[in-house]
Amino acid sequence: MRVELSASRRHTQFDPHGIQGSYPTKAEREATMRRKTPITAAMLVAIHCLIGSPAFAGDVAAQPTPEIPWPTKSWMVSSPEEQGMDSAMLARLVENVGGYKQDSVMIIRHGRIVAEAYYSPYVAGISHDLRSVTKSVVSTLTAIEIQHGLLDSADHPVLDLFGDKNVANVDDNKRAMTVQTLLDMTSGLAWQEKAYTPDETIIRMYKSPDRTKFVLDQPMSGAPGSSFYYNSGNPYVLSALITKTTGLSAFDFAKKELFGTLGITSAKWGSVDAQGVTDGEAGLFLNPHDMARIGYLYLHKGAWEGKQIVPSAWVERAQEGKIEASFGFHYANLWWSLPEKGAYMARGRHSQLILVLPRLDIVAVMTGILRDDEFYSVSRFIDDITMAVKSDQPLPPDPIAKALLDAAIRRAATDQPIAIAGTPELAKEISGKTFQLGDNPLHAKSFSLNFYDTDSSWVITTSSERPGRSTERFTGLMGLDGTFRKSPPAPYGINACRGRWLNQHTFFLERRILGHSEIQTWTLAFDGGKVNIVFQDTDGTKFELHGEMQD
Repeated sequence: MRVELSASRRHTQFDPHGIQGSYPTKAEREATMRRKTPITAAMLVAIHCLIGSPAFAGDVAAQPTPEIPWPTKSWMVSSPEEQGMDSAMLARLVENVGGYKQDSVMIIRHGRIVAEAYYSPYVAGISHDLRSVTKSVVSTLTAIEIQHGLLDSADHPVLDLFGDKNVANVDDNKRAMTVQTLLDMTSGLAWQEKAYTPDETIIRMYKSPDRTKFVLDQPMSGAPGSSFYYNSGNPYVLSALITKTTGLSAFDFAKKELFGTLGITSAKWGSVDAQGVTDGEAGLFLNPHDMARIGYLYLHKGAWEGKQIVPSAWVERAQEGKIEASFGFHYANLWWSLPEKGAYMARGRHSQLILVLPRLDIVAVMTGILRDDEFYSVSRFIDDITMAVKSDQPLPPDPIAKALLDAAIRRAATDQPIAIAGTPELAKEISGKTFQLGDNPLHAKSFSLNFYDTDSSWVITTSSERPGRSTERFTGLMGLDGTFRKSPPAPYGINACRGRWLNQHTFFLERRILGHSEIQTWTLAFDGGKVNIVFQDTDGTKFELHGEMQD
């Protein structure tokens, strides 16, 4: 049974694990007693005593509906105990999340933030790369198209909507492909997307002069609706459809019809392609507070401050997740779900997450930089949250437990130094020297390190395609004491870097652009006037670069 904790129509016996029993409302009990036997004055008195409210002439006093706190301007904050949650359990959750390379975690119950942690060097307020959470926002925009009558139905055949494109490989299966099959990742288009190698379909899509047509041109591998395959071309076509029906890019449409309504102000969303289409599969940046606003819209079945933004049936379909996906997950409307846990979510690579738990009246957000082999499972995250829920009513204050939570949040925000060794004499010899690099996939032209007692730094130049500018220069501070050093904000973001010597000839630099869901590492091995550099990032990219010191 679904229980709406914010405005329930039935009284419930609370079970934090999602198993909930119910008993009849006061009005239902009165009606049952009237059907069975005539009502006497004595019985009315007895009913009054039983249900605790007036029962004169069969009238039952209406119960007030709790007011929903809308975070359009800002989120309300509460202690966990005030919202029926255990601070000590949330402290453990914050520590568990911190055991992996996460940037943030936030738990909201009854419309109030009960726990919010930011893991150094990331800090609050920075927009975060959401990766495939972008897809769930494109789904939401598609729902708004339908709500406004710009699209008649999700069952509309796709090819009918793109009659201006001379689509290749048209057959009966492709004619049967609908908007809904794009939303459910069951389009039937032949597609390869896993390791992001140059020959994969998604990489070839990005190299195409017309990405939407490229997706629609792909041959069919099966009948639409017959099987699930995660295909990022599907939401790209949906983004193109938004542009076609509204005359706006998906980003501009979102700012007008979604972000502005919800109070979302942190949004950034890459660039548009040659046809004016915003990338529908990735590229959206939001800060955690704004991510949570998307989840809160879904928690309230698509309504916001009394206005239906997204059809409630759309949200219900996403929550139900009729399509069996992979690794035990279900899927629908570009949202993932775990129905057995009463959970549905928007998920992105490297642990970007907007989680909705309707039975518990909870929205949770997580951002991260996890490598694919370092996995904090969504299932465990849900269990950790669920175990912290003790009641649907306020709990007595627990100062000791609250102190544990506060301490866990402070530790998260404190940089944890890595071990460092001494500084070799080589540091003085190469400090400030420029190493010219040979041709490489990163288009890096030169590299230099500056070793000072304070404000040590690095400088990289890259080739540039900007008119009148042959190179771009990137620089930032680096900590040499085992901690990150943040640089002043730059157009591309805020750098946080730290470096250390691995031996007498090898220097290791770890670089992050805060809010970007990756870590870059540069391992520089010096040999006389030459340097060999190994570059790696958490997306699996690895390159070797070679350079020589310039006079």
